Amino acid sequence: MHFLIKGSELVASVGVVEKAISTNSQTPVLEGLQLSVDQEGLTLTANDLQMAIQTRVACTVIETGEHIVNGRLFSELVRKLPTEDVTIEWNQDQILIRSGTMEFSLNTITSDDFPEFPSCTQKVMSLTDYELLRLIRNSSFATSNDDHQPIFSGVLMEIKGKHINFVATDSNRLAFVQAETGTTFVDIGSYVIPKINLVELGRCLPVNETIVNVFTGNNQLAFQFDNTIFTTRLIDGRFPNYQSVLFKEQKTKLRMKRTQLIQALERAAIVGRVDSAPVLLHVTEGVLEIGTTSKLGKSLEQYNVQHDGPSEQAAYSPKFMLDMLKTMDADEVEFRFEGSRQALIKGADSENHLYILMPIRI
Repeated sequence: MHFLIKGSELVASVGVVEKAISTNSQTPVLEGLQLSVDQEGLTLTANDLQMAIQTRVACTVIETGEHIVNGRLFSELVRKLPTEDVTIEWNQDQILIRSGTMEFSLNTITSDDFPEFPSCTQKVMSLTDYELLRLIRNSSFATSNDDHQPIFSGVLMEIKGKHINFVATDSNRLAFVQAETGTTFVDIGSYVIPKINLVELGRCLPVNETIVNVFTGNNQLAFQFDNTIFTTRLIDGRFPNYQSVLFKEQKTKLRMKRTQLIQALERAAIVGRVDSAPVLLHVTEGVLEIGTTSKLGKSLEQYNVQHDGPSEQAAYSPKFMLDMLKTMDADEVEFRFEGSRQALIKGADSENHLYILMPIRI
């Protein structure tokens, strides 16, 4: 193996795949980064068995070949090199890295146990990277961190006819977001993706309206865009039936500016943060009161709002409300609630981004 590549392009490519380099020193081969050179250029691959990433980059090929080096070491080293041309060559079980007057050698790792890259051949959908990132950001925050219930630590990617839905819940709140654009290639599909993998996928996306094609196979999903393939294992298990709570008709509805509600909740959270006090919402005759009480003090604000239905009050986690409101882009939001039942937050004129929240007993 022997090739020449621009330092900046090498660093960018390594930055994409290094997310799948394992940090588990008990399995050295999973800490490896595979460098494969053919007549078309360089392919870099990392695979920690939970996710695998592969990307291709152009280079000047002198000799083809395939070798594995310690991924973290290689990544840190190339980042410290100048952006000028870098020459990489294999010689006697070592990778030689040269740039200008500098030369480094890294021992290679035996490739026999390096896992095969997952094969996903059934195409299920395609959408832009911008839309995919929107779906990830608007859903992943609502997952659980409880390892004892892995299904709640994932995001459901659901295909129903022409609709693409992303759903996440920790059993106290639920985020539902539907794609505004995209094409489906199966009538129905249900895939629960680990949150941590989905977030890493979002960091890989170029976000320049590139088309992302999504494939499935062997309990994996593969997201293919530009010269990169990002694969993730799926979580086994049945995702909760969220439809039963999604469109309940609460009797009380109010409508107000989203930024106004965010600012009020942030102020209430300052007073209540010492003991994670809930925020109390009370609406009557078009006036909304937002307040909290903690051992530090008390806050109370009033707003004129559009109000339909009977007077009502309930308490909620201000953090949970803010998590949702800050991912939305609607100018106005609608809040529906009814005592001890679940509440619904959504854009005032949209049904494609919904947030379900359970009240807190006070």
